[in-house]
Amino acid sequence: MVANNETIPSALSSDQITAVLKFTRKDPSPMGLRDCAILQLLSTYGLRAGEITHLRLDDINWRAETLRIRHSKTGAHSLLPLMEPVGEALINYLRRGRPKTDAREIFIRARAPYRPLSRIYSEVRRRLESAGVKPYGKHGPHIFRHARAVSLLRSSVSPKVIGDLLGHRSTEATIPYLKLATEDLRAIALKIPGQEVRS
Repeated sequence: MVANNETIPSALSSDQITAVLKFTRKDPSPMGLRDCAILQLLSTYGLRAGEITHLRLDDINWRAETLRIRHSKTGAHSLLPLMEPVGEALINYLRRGRPKTDAREIFIRARAPYRPLSRIYSEVRRRLESAGVKPYGKHGPHIFRHARAVSLLRSSVSPKVIGDLLGHRSTEATIPYLKLATEDLRAIALKIPGQEVRS
């Protein structure tokens, strides 16, 4: 029988997220500006890696201050508010870091040939290591997603709302995130999906 903690995802603490963002902001290079924008998207919205690499210039509505996300697993779209730290990081990258290219994807390789990024795992891992952040377990983009879910749970946001934000198909997909905040959930008495009595 598989132990329950083997299914519990890794997550960064708020201090670790602050540390890696602060460290990455110190890098004014095109690569640094790009990675900073990616980390802001990860930490603010809890996006999947594929949702970030598929972001296009047309997905940003600067006038309405919204960001359109294509959820890679469900195929659905979400319209999120363009939060100020994310907007600033994107503007800095687009103005001073993004190579000139006909590609409509936002995030581009920092070195020629200038093609859209297809993955962000190595970029995220490199920034974590450079900042001296050593999370327990996995070190990829998903740990920011987990951290965002836990942060919302600890703020008493319902699992249904969190699942909608993260683009989950069902409330059951949010259950692994609940395991990360068990003690907090006991304190705020959130209703856990899968434990409700059905008639």
